[in-house]
Amino acid sequence: MGFLSDLEPEAHNSTYDNTTYVYEYSRGLSGVDVPRDVLITQILCVSIGFVAVIVFCGRVAQMSLAYLRQIYSLTATKKQQTFWSIEGSPLWANVKKHLLYAPLAGKRHNREIQLSSALNMGTIPSRFQTILLTLYIASQIAYCSILDYKVNEKAALIAELRGRSGVLSVLNMVPLFMLAGRNNPLIPLLHVSFDTYNLFHRWLGRIVVLEAVTHTIAWAINACDEQDCNDMLHRVATTPFFSWGTLGTCAMIVLFFHSWSPLRHAFYETFLHIHQLFALLAFVGVYVHLKLDSLPQVPWAKFMMSIWIIERGMRLLRLLYLNVSLKNGRTKLVVEALPGEACRVTFQLPRRVHIGPGCHVYAYIPSIALWMSHPFSVAWVEPISCVTRLPLPESSFERRRVESMSSRLEKQDFVDLDRPHDNKQPTTVSLIVAARTGMTRKLYNKALSSPQHTFHASGYIEGPYPSHPSSMGSYGTAVLFSAGAGITHHMLHVRDLLMRAAEGLVATHKIYLIWSVRSTEHLTWVQQWMDSILQLPNRREVLVIKLFVSKPKSSREISSPSSTVQMFPGRCRPDVVLDEVLPKRVGATVVSVCGPGAFADEVRAAARSRVGQGMVIDFVEEAFTW
Repeated sequence: MGFLSDLEPEAHNSTYDNTTYVYEYSRGLSGVDVPRDVLITQILCVSIGFVAVIVFCGRVAQMSLAYLRQIYSLTATKKQQTFWSIEGSPLWANVKKHLLYAPLAGKRHNREIQLSSALNMGTIPSRFQTILLTLYIASQIAYCSILDYKVNEKAALIAELRGRSGVLSVLNMVPLFMLAGRNNPLIPLLHVSFDTYNLFHRWLGRIVVLEAVTHTIAWAINACDEQDCNDMLHRVATTPFFSWGTLGTCAMIVLFFHSWSPLRHAFYETFLHIHQLFALLAFVGVYVHLKLDSLPQVPWAKFMMSIWIIERGMRLLRLLYLNVSLKNGRTKLVVEALPGEACRVTFQLPRRVHIGPGCHVYAYIPSIALWMSHPFSVAWVEPISCVTRLPLPESSFERRRVESMSSRLEKQDFVDLDRPHDNKQPTTVSLIVAARTGMTRKLYNKALSSPQHTFHASGYIEGPYPSHPSSMGSYGTAVLFSAGAGITHHMLHVRDLLMRAAEGLVATHKIYLIWSVRSTEHLTWVQQWMDSILQLPNRREVLVIKLFVSKPKSSREISSPSSTVQMFPGRCRPDVVLDEVLPKRVGATVVSVCGPGAFADEVRAAARSRVGQGMVIDFVEEAFTW
């Protein structure tokens, strides 16, 4: 069991700190059923591992199918991809429709529950997430309830509960620490998004706190029964073992209440500072509490410490690698205020790095938010070869064709694809930051008040982190829904798919980019990048853009330049869009969405209702809830 190898307790005596401890059931292992604790711990670890293996096998099967589909479709015509567009397994379609893609009830999932403009209760887990969470919480209740009720002594029963809840609380802290990291190894291994792990992190935290409180209350009951409450409080104040344990529990209680969704959303930066401080206090309290009595859970605490140190070390090294170069200096930052209350934030890195489509980075802007970082989707990257890597053909004919295409791209303000003189050009990363509250509002206000609505500052990025590791290149049809600043998640996907489609490296034959905005001012956010995309080879045959403006100032603003770039007044109706594009689909279809929760739920409902109708439709949602 790895770090569980030290689970068997050491020989304990009744001597602590060179004094004889006279209380039988409030310290030590009297009444604690150690063999059963060991068994339950092993069962819990095996059950978690079993679920992880099932998810991993499912992901391997999906990735293998996607790879085979892509390889087969590279040379297939639109008609030959028909095989991949027809759902061959009604069972799998029903699993996706009624379990994996299904909200808990109705269609609400990522739309936040607003009690008022100031009270945000967060989002509702999906049906599959709810099932996993319910089973896990039920297992924790069951494990704490499996006690030796035949024992005639109340104190011994309470001591057993104390031991069980304490063991489970510390054990659950291990995945709690692991799921909190940005470099969580399970993200690429299981192809599960950070947002999902963040959800499980929050619920694991609640479980850890409740079990720690149960552990403390069980101890306090026996301690009070042995003497009185004053004696129990005296022990807390004078005995380091109890003092540190109480510190850990109190820190967890603070974490429990300050992480309440309305507080977390209303005061994000304050929340992060308090969360990190009290998480450290909770860990130190638990570690010293375990260490003082050399309890068998000490190796678990050391493992948690190792996870934290390694993860933070990786982040620091990555931060230094991306943003500091002995030759080119440090990252330079340019912030431009845009119409529609948004900023274009451009990081000019000192070195060349690869950033794949759909990634997000954490932005550090010390002049705005000190040492705090905030996640944003990467909207654009230059040069293009930092995103799309095309192989250099061996034949002279193919080489001339690629060089010809590269020449056209260079005239269109693109950088050539992996040509020798381009290999060392540093990378430029651009973000679109919509002004809301806190850091984003301060950033926008500063840019707006600067000369020419632009200012330069020092800034850094950490990442890139893949939001959803699955590739879209195996799908013949990609339907990409965006709302507001959510367009940033799909810009690089569109450019990458178009470039690879022109080279015959992906199965994609049709891309539908659907963007819903409130006003035409928002279109300027990505106008220069969209102009570049519209000049790519084969764009007219592959890409269709539909723009929906919900609140146009006048009807003259709404005009469709061509049949492949169309504008419509009013809100986007995802069901109508899918009814139009799905009959013309090529091969398998992926429906992706990035935008506000209410819009994402509409797209999810529209896509889900069409799963199981004989069409291969996969749904992908990019979200970051906290």
